[in-house]
Formats: sequence, C-alpha cells, structure tokens
Amino acid sequence: MQISNFLMLNVGYAEHKGDWNYRNVNSPFARIYYVVAGSGQIVMGDKRHMLLPGHMYMIPPFTTHTDFCEGHFAHYYLHIYEETSSGEDIISAYDFPFEIKGREIDRELFSILVESNKEMTLKSSDPRTYDDETSLIECVKFNRGRPLYLRMESMGIVSWFIGRFIKDARPKYMVSDERIRTALKMINSMISELVGVEQLSEEARMSTGHFIRLFKEELGCTPMQFIIERKMMRAKMMLVSESLMMKEIAYSLGYEDVSYFTRLFKKHVGITPSQYRQAYNSQTPSISE
Repeated sequence: MQISNFLMLNVGYAEHKGDWNYRNVNSPFARIYYVVAGSGQIVMGDKRHMLLPGHMYMIPPFTTHTDFCEGHFAHYYLHIYEETSSGEDIISAYDFPFEIKGREIDRELFSILVESNKEMTLKSSDPRTYDDETSLIECVKFNRGRPLYLRMESMGIVSWFIGRFIKDARPKYMVSDERIRTALKMINSMISELVGVEQLSEEARMSTGHFIRLFKEELGCTPMQFIIERKMMRAKMMLVSESLMMKEIAYSLGYEDVSYFTRLFKKHVGITPSQYRQAYNSQTPSISE
C-alpha cells in the first residue's frame, strides 16, 4: 500500500467545564484524542463511549457522533487530513479501534506536537470558526507552506499516533485471492479514470463472469459498486476540502458528463454534490475539538 501524506490541520490542548457539548458532528478529517483528566462521552450510532484519562481515541472521517461532558474534561486533540494521489488511503482502508490504552510517551509526544505547532491550535471550539470548506482549505495550504523540517517532525509524530491505532486495526476488505487484490490495486491507482469490469478481469486474467462472482464473494459487492463507492468517497472529500468547480471534480474522477456525475452522487449520497457542499458549509455550531 502507498504511504499516505498525513496533513495536520489542528492540534492543541483543551480544558472544558461542562461546555463540551455538540451534536451531530461530522467532519472530513480524522480526530485523535488523548484524555488527560476528567471524563467525556461520545455517542456514535446507538453506542455510548466514555472517554477516560490515560486513554486515546480515534474518530474516522465522515463519522457522525455527539460529544458532551458534564464536568471537568481536559484532553489533547489532533485533526488529520489524509491526502493521496491514487485514491488509496490508510484511514479509509481500515476499521480502527475507537479506544486504546495510552502511554506516557503518547502524552509527551502530544505535548511536543502542541508546543511546536502553537499556530495550529484552535482559537475557538465553535465549528463556524474552523470546520467549513474555506477553513479546511486554508489549513491544508498553511500546512504545505510550513518549513520542511517542521512538517517532517510533525508528520513523524502523527504517523506514530496512526501506527498506535493501526496495530489493532482490521482491513475493511479481507481479500484472500491474489487476483482480486491485483484488481483492487488497479482500481485504487486509477480512481481518476473510468475503469471497466472487462479491463479489471483482463488484468486479473479471468473471464468477466468468473471475476464478478469471485469479487462479490470476497468483498460482498460487485466491482462497479465498489468503484462507485470509492469515487463517491473521494468526491465528498473534494467537495469540502477543495474550491473546485463541479465539472472539475467530475473530470478528476473520470466523469466527462457532469449531469451523470450529479445523478450518480445523488443516488448514492442522497443529495446533489452542490447540496452536499452547501450543507457542510452551513453547519450550525455542533462540532467540538
């Protein structure tokens, strides 16, 4: 698997006194917490999770959740945006554990990361100040423009944290057949192009019918369903993180017909690409660190 480029959007230390209360949080970046003192809670789906001192927590991108605390709650926070050129990314490829036991070195590394990147600390926990398309783009550009030594130091620590979680993570797609793994690599490397089933089956050296059956046995969906899922995930990320015109996003995913791309997006996401971007940029104050 290609090594991704993890961009740090925000990092800091926060203390709350019953004011960490936000509903329906959903962001295009991953969050990692290290709890220092007190306790908080996160609700995802029908599960309620306690956030306890000395533990680390990870929330993947586009994961709806609700945060709250009733008393003192102190924690480090880290926002990570994963950038890849091929569409093959680590965070989307694995099911990560939500909670792991923290170590003293984790806390020390968080402290170093915050101290070295004071300009990346959130000025406010109000989502309107940082969790919209404009702020996200600005954070990405700011990260790219920082001195190389600082980016490398920060990326080393961020990769350490990802590695801590990936140790107990499970691949989302448990593929045993080498021919299907070859096809998946091809899909990931050609996410910006239109890839046909015949092309994939030829690469896998199988008949089209046999390839489709085996693919579905291995992944639980057809090749085209898998390709569209990956493209729509990439489209959502681009809609909220890049100021591109709709036709530019469609072209970058291999769709020359913008109307077709719009219909396909609405079919799989429930709203049009424009509505998705607008909804993200008009979120009410419901996002925490």
